[in-house]
Amino acid sequence: MEMSTDRRKLSPNVDIQTAAEIEEFFSAAEKEEQKKFMNKYNFDVVKDVPLGGRYEWVRIKPY
Repeated sequence: MEMSTDRRKLSPNVDIQTAAEIEEFFSAAEKEEQKKFMNKYNFDVVKDVPLGGRYEWVRIKPY
């Protein structure tokens, strides 16, 4: 019996997600992590701006 690397041939019951489904899954997970970070550190990483709250953010000049 030859071993196949094609996942579809491994088992007829395997549910293979489409690229869109995978993108949707990781997009939702990323948004949840952004929300957690924003609530914890009062900083919007998407817009790259500080928010009011517990921490005081100070912009520094690069070298």
